[in-house]
Order: sequence, then C-alpha cells, then structure tokens
Amino acid sequence: MITEKFIWKNIYEYIKYTDYDFITTSEALDDVWLYSRSKKTLKRIILSKQTAQSTMFMVQKIMDHHEEIERLVSQSVEHYEILLIDQEIQINEMPLNIKVISCPNSQSVKQTLNTPFKAISNKTKPQSVSWYQNRVIKKNPIDTAMIKFTPLTYLLILINIICFIAMNIWHMTHKVDTLVEKGGLTHFNFVHGDYYRVISSMFLHFDFQHLLFNMMSLFILGKIIEYLYLKRQYLLIYICGGIIGNLVSLAFDTTSISVGASGAICALMGAAIAYIIFSGKFDKKFIMQILIGSIIYLAASSLFANVNNYAHFGGLFGGLFIAMLIHLYNMKSQYFKWMSAGLGIIVILLLFNIFSEKEHHIYNEFAAQAIAAGNDQDAKEILTTTIQKGYDNDETYVYFGLLKTKQESLSNGIAEWKKGLNKFPDSDKLNYQMALAMRAMDDYDSANKYLNKAIQRNRISSYIKLQKEFKEFR
Repeated sequence: MITEKFIWKNIYEYIKYTDYDFITTSEALDDVWLYSRSKKTLKRIILSKQTAQSTMFMVQKIMDHHEEIERLVSQSVEHYEILLIDQEIQINEMPLNIKVISCPNSQSVKQTLNTPFKAISNKTKPQSVSWYQNRVIKKNPIDTAMIKFTPLTYLLILINIICFIAMNIWHMTHKVDTLVEKGGLTHFNFVHGDYYRVISSMFLHFDFQHLLFNMMSLFILGKIIEYLYLKRQYLLIYICGGIIGNLVSLAFDTTSISVGASGAICALMGAAIAYIIFSGKFDKKFIMQILIGSIIYLAASSLFANVNNYAHFGGLFGGLFIAMLIHLYNMKSQYFKWMSAGLGIIVILLLFNIFSEKEHHIYNEFAAQAIAAGNDQDAKEILTTTIQKGYDNDETYVYFGLLKTKQESLSNGIAEWKKGLNKFPDSDKLNYQMALAMRAMDDYDSANKYLNKAIQRNRISSYIKLQKEFKEFR
C-alpha cells in the first residue's frame, strides 16, 4: 500500500530536484497540480480513487477549460499528465496532448516521479507528512526557491571557494603577492590588454570575511534567480551583469584594485527587480523581501574596506538591463532590438571612456610602497617584471635607479636613469633625477644641463627651487 507520507515525500523531492513547480491543490489535498516551464507540461497527481468514467470526465474538463488553466499557470500548456496514485485504470483513445498514467504501487510512483538526484534524496532524513506538505504548498517565489536544488548556484560558490584556496596557496609560494598578480581588475592592466580580468576578478576576494559575506548572499539570491529564470539565462545575467559592473568601475575609477563577486550578485538583484516588473506577480511579501534584502546587502557591503560602489551599481544596472532583454525576447517584443542596440551603445561609451582616461601606473605604485616599507627585494622583482612585460615608463626607471643607488651604488643608479632617458628622453622626472645625481657628484655643469631640460618640460616648484640653489651655492 502507498502511504500518504510516501506520496508527499516524492512530490516534495520532485519539486526540489526538477523544474516542476507547485501550482495549486484541492481543499482535500488529493489533487496536486505541478507545472514545468521548460517542458510546458502540467501534471495532476490524483490521490483519490477514480473510475474510468470519472477519469474521462476529468480529461474532458481539461479540454474544456484549457485557456483558464493557462491563465492560472501564467504560461502556455502544451501537455497534460494525470497521475492516478494507488490505482490502475486503462483508458483508450486519449487526446494526443493528454496522458493518463496509472501508479498502482510505490515502484511505479518512484519511476513516474523520478529525479536525476535520487542518490541524494535517498540519504535525507525522513520527515512528517505535514512537513512535506508545508514545503510543497508554497505561494511565495522566494519560499519555493529556497527548497529548490540549484546546481549552478552551488557550482559558482564552489568555484569561488576553490579560487580563494588557490590564491592562498599562491600567497605561500610567491614572494611578490598582490591581487593584481592573481588576476585582480585594474584600469592599467585592462587598457594594456588584460581583458580577461573583468571575469577573473569576479572570482577573487580580499579575505575570508569578504568571501563568506558574498557567498552567503550568492546562496540566497542565486537560488532565487536560478528558480525564476532558466539556467542559461541565470548564467548570462551573472556573468554579463558582473562584466558590466566592472566596466562601469573602470570607467569611473582608474586607481583601485577591484575583486569580488559583489558586482555579479548585484546583477542578480537587478534580475529580481526585472522579474517583478515583467511577471505581473506583484506579491507584496516577495517585493518587500527583494527590496529589503537588496538594501541590507548594499548597506552591509559598504562596511567592508575598499568597497567598490561603482561595480555594485553598475552590476545592478547590468543585471536589470539584461533580464529586461530576456523578458522582451520571450515576449517577442519589438523593443528587444532597440534595447539590445541601447546596451551595445552603453558598452561602447563605457569602453571609450575607459581608454580615454589617463592611466594610473599600478606597478610603479607597488614598487614605491615596497621601497618605502624597506622591502627592497620585492620592489626589485616588481620593477623587473614591469619592464619585462613592457609596462615600464619613465617613473619605473626613476624608482629602479633609486633602488640600485640604495642597494648598490650611485653610479649603478645613474646607469639605470640613463637607460631610462634613452627610452624616454623628454622625461622631466628622469632629467631631474639626473640633475640631483650630478649635484651629488659635484658636476654642476651636467646637473644644470639636466635640470634645464626638466624645467623645459615641466615648470614645477621643486625644479625651480633646485635651480635657485644651483645659482646661490655655485
């Protein structure tokens, strides 16, 4: 005999591990309706005893009220399945889109309500009938999303955790350890061709607290969006929304190092807002949960050091825009093409702004910080790598010369500055540095020559002051 608990357990697991959702049930809880958006199929699970005549009457009612059923589901219904539990009835000459399936024993129920994750569900602790019923009969999308098995969300969380562990291993095995070397996003690297960083930076985090906060947020919002949208749509929103957030960050912030999944997580918030707008399901509880949750996330994330609000709001906009495009495409709206073109124009404008902004040389900054902290070997490795990658500018040689003067001798420092002047003969910084070096060697004629070149390029106060000193003390 098939028990009530067995039935509701299988219905709960079927909803959890497939894309079927609960629609409605009879007052006696003996007629449960489930719907699959991908298959456009409505299943009716009948627990009460039926005859061939009553079953045919049920089929006829489905045919007569097809349009009303579609309005209830808010989707098109192409196929119907009627599952007769604990009974066996044979009916011939059924309509092509309606199938009656008899489940006379527990084995047939398992086969009919089969899921790809039975190995997981068989190991779960059994619960009471009311426990299963309370989790199946949910009207609020967030409540339903929380019980769903969402493999893409779990996969994204796992990738973030693996990247965090790998970066910590990197930290233990590399002398020079910066987020830039690990794949962090900076304006300087992006404009020099490291375009992959708009994606790699989304899977890196400053520390464990940063990772934990983002993964908790991803677990909640990811489950909601993976439930509300198809999996490929969810991945599109997450990745492309995160990229747009990073592009907005690069367009308005040329000095910071950006890492973290927060831009992509904010894109999921935008997708939730788009769903509220386009679905027409203005459930007050759902709307309040999304809005309050978004406000709490944005407020809490601002408490972290180095918070990137540009990426947050850029991701929110990107997720909202991409989700709107998905809804318009599904609706076959003429506005889809216009909005697609609009998004393309926005991305082009962002890229134009990114490449037109004056670059901030992040590697020179790291080298200067290492020198100031007394980490000369780290500074040397950073400067050597900068030159090898072709990222060097006049300032790179200024720092390298200072480092060689400190570690070796003034003559070696001068040799480095001259090497820099061969590449950047118009550099006021290198000419000024050579003027200081020549003064230290009491070669005032050469010092004046270099200083005059520096002043010709840039008349700043420190150069003018040194020129006055030469005149006074010579």
